[in-house]
Amino acid sequence: MPPVVSLSNFSYIHSNDFEMTGKLVLVLFAAVLLNTGCSSGSSAESEDAQGVPKEATADSSVETIPAGEADEEPNAENVFLRYDAVKKVLHEWNEAVKRHRTIDMEKLYADKVMYYSKETDKQSVFNQKNEWFKKHLSYSQELGYHEVYYDDSDTLGLEFIASFTKICIENNKRTEVESFLYFRKFGNDWKIVKETDALTEVNAAKKKPLTSLPEGSYEYYQGYWSDTRDIPQFAHDMAPYNTSLNFTISGKGITGVYNEYSGTARSRTFYLVKSGKITNGILELQMVYSESDDPAPEDLEGNEETETWRFKILPDKKLLCISKENVSLYSRTLRPLK
Repeated sequence: MPPVVSLSNFSYIHSNDFEMTGKLVLVLFAAVLLNTGCSSGSSAESEDAQGVPKEATADSSVETIPAGEADEEPNAENVFLRYDAVKKVLHEWNEAVKRHRTIDMEKLYADKVMYYSKETDKQSVFNQKNEWFKKHLSYSQELGYHEVYYDDSDTLGLEFIASFTKICIENNKRTEVESFLYFRKFGNDWKIVKETDALTEVNAAKKKPLTSLPEGSYEYYQGYWSDTRDIPQFAHDMAPYNTSLNFTISGKGITGVYNEYSGTARSRTFYLVKSGKITNGILELQMVYSESDDPAPEDLEGNEETETWRFKILPDKKLLCISKENVSLYSRTLRPLK
């Protein structure tokens, strides 16, 4: 049974989870979540595909700018109408960029925008894009895999996120950039309040002040509701996804477990923290795949394959994944539960 969803107020009841085993689950989950992030399609190495400096120095991990006149109350409309409206704006935005028509973007952006880690206004956004288009006349772009979701902590469904692979085409070269647009509703219209990409978020996080975590136990989490109607092989309309990372830091080292749940596959995947360290604000964990969160010692015999996961410890104690190899978490933030 998929989750039971009340379309009027977004309440839901989780179905009983059941586990599937094997690394095939991780591959499926990663494919549904995000394609691997890539460098930009700009001809200049110092810029991304929209002319934004790759080495952004501003704080890109801050929350999106205040909504201003954006709706602050839940809307009585069907939740899938919200998904559809956001997807419509996403495709209109892509078409406007593809045709170098910033005039068509006028209705798509909010008055204030967090643009590649810098707070600005939409006219400044258009000016930057126009200047970049003048230097890259042959540039075009396509949307690769994309999904629309909202954080499960956002009980009112005020902010929706489009995560997508931006396929940049220039000088007969195609490159892919993992990108994000954040949307809020202003009156009857959903508008872009934040535009960024994975590389910008990671670069900005790396430049944050050095922080650390003292000895103790920690619980981190990220969860969201995703529209999966575009995945015909699965009988879902809206599905939950969540990840949790629980670990303990002691004088003997770092131990713990990572757990991710795919509502589409209705399955869980586990990794155990084999060891870890914190150096210059980076939490580095050696992870080993497991078929459960509490395996017997003999279950891990012969399993010597480990993966290295790295997280930047942000000043507010959140963790931002900076391991590009970890496609399901790269550039995403885990928030502390306590």
